[in-house]
Amino acid sequence: MSEQTQTKRSSSKEGPNIYDLLKQEHKDVKKLFKKIVDSERYDDNVYMQIKKALQVHMAGEEKLFYPRLENNDETRQITLEAYEEHDVGKQIMNDIDMSDKSEDDRMYAKVKVLSEAIDMHVKEEEDELFKKAKRVLSHDDEREIGRLFEQEKMAAMK
Repeated sequence: MSEQTQTKRSSSKEGPNIYDLLKQEHKDVKKLFKKIVDSERYDDNVYMQIKKALQVHMAGEEKLFYPRLENNDETRQITLEAYEEHDVGKQIMNDIDMSDKSEDDRMYAKVKVLSEAIDMHVKEEEDELFKKAKRVLSHDDEREIGRLFEQEKMAAMK
């Protein structure tokens, strides 16, 4: 058996790395946003799913992933930007939560802006931050962060 084949097999037994987990969550929340954006109507049930998913996702990144990157010269600036993008998302969610839910058009507009902000963040994270992080983190770090991220998510969803 080749070394590459052994590496692939052992990798699958180790569980997913942090990048695979985050990319899947990005896809999942995009599908939720699509339900509202495609219907062009605010849906509080779908929004609450989006909010919970984003809160858990952001908390996991901020607790487990970003701290490993923010003190390295190669990843510091992009990581600081990611924190700021999270703050923007949280501010928009807070604004949505404080708004009059009976104003369907206004609520839809707020969720659409949140969707656009999250789309931009995801694109930068996947296209720039992940590439730099892969040069900074070891394979073991990536798997360990992934394992801890899954544990954190399970605890938060209880």
